Amino acid sequence: MNVIIYPRSLSGSINVPSSKSQTHRAVIAAALAKGKSTISNINYSDDILATIGAMEKIGAKFIKNPGQLIVNGSGKVAIDDDNFVECNESGSTLRFVTPLFALSKQKIVFTGKKSLFQRPMGVYEDIFKQMNLQYQKNEDSLIVSGELLPGRYEIPGNISSQFISGLMFSLPLLKEDSELVILEPYESKGYVDMTIDVLGLAGISVEATKNGYYVKGNQSYKPINIKIEGDYSQMAVYAVMGVLGNDLFCRNMVYPSLQPDSRIIDFIRNSGGQVEVKDSGIQFCKSETKAAVYDVSQSPDIAPILAILAAFSKGESRIINAQRLKYKESNRLLSTYTMLQTIGVEVEMTDDELIIKGVDDYNGGLFDSFNDHRIVMASAASSIRSTKQITIKDAQAVNKSYPDFFSDLIALGASVDLIEE
Repeated sequence: MNVIIYPRSLSGSINVPSSKSQTHRAVIAAALAKGKSTISNINYSDDILATIGAMEKIGAKFIKNPGQLIVNGSGKVAIDDDNFVECNESGSTLRFVTPLFALSKQKIVFTGKKSLFQRPMGVYEDIFKQMNLQYQKNEDSLIVSGELLPGRYEIPGNISSQFISGLMFSLPLLKEDSELVILEPYESKGYVDMTIDVLGLAGISVEATKNGYYVKGNQSYKPINIKIEGDYSQMAVYAVMGVLGNDLFCRNMVYPSLQPDSRIIDFIRNSGGQVEVKDSGIQFCKSETKAAVYDVSQSPDIAPILAILAAFSKGESRIINAQRLKYKESNRLLSTYTMLQTIGVEVEMTDDELIIKGVDDYNGGLFDSFNDHRIVMASAASSIRSTKQITIKDAQAVNKSYPDFFSDLIALGASVDLIEE
């Protein structure tokens, strides 16, 4: 699907979709509890459906109502017959459940899109091989077999926090205690804090230590009732559009929040953008923005939309500590750089940063999605400063996290043509 967006001012308010990060964690915790859990304010993106499908393999039952998910958890990790687990393109699903499903003592075959298995998984590969467990990564699958053991785990802190979270889901179910030692530098710690928060709701204790975490064994999950927060990663798109265009109000937001991408508030304020936090949501007001330095080591997912903010701010901005962007749905450092070139701004790319000289507006263009939902949304946000129509190729990539994105844009006043190929 290609999308054409015509120049038009946006205004009004938007219900921001629920946090994908928090939803993944809540679905897994609820599925591991014996009994009924309720997850409200939920959106069924492709990634969330992948996690639900994975947890059905261990016997959890799901009732998908609009905005509400009822979970009848299995209370155990056991797979009866079908050992093929489809993860689609969800790195969160694959990394969260790989060590968890190893507790089943069965051979598990994780499948998904080829791009999924191009993302780093070496942390688990090292762990499985050290324990003499089967670990076979192929072009379009991952095969594991053997039981995860309690013990001391050393995890690099600069690859992905999802490996730490994946172990936190599984280690409490072992009979003995375990220790997680996080090797510096420790990036995206906020996502681990989100995991610990959801685990706590489910009655699972994880203790912080000087250099990591202590996880007691022989614990059990309890049913949860949780309302998912609005997603700061998605809100960031409207935040930037509101500051660069007309005022936009984002409902369904909790502030302050454990979500690492809530840093978008500070980033916008440091750029001179006006932000008003209210009881019912957050208001982003049209502002004259100036260049700033954005350190995305703790919140890499908002780098593309920060690039749009920088593109239309006065002066030279820098997005730094961005090396991990290379290992997302696309090489997001390169795809963000290419997006900025389409806009026509002067941009320089190094191994871990982007240097961007801002402009006032631009004359439209043809954007490649790189099959990356974040690039689709950031490209769409750039239309707020375009004097002519823009086109985004293969924009269906947005379904990965936000299938209603374009209909929500239209509700705010955008003029959008969806062209099915």
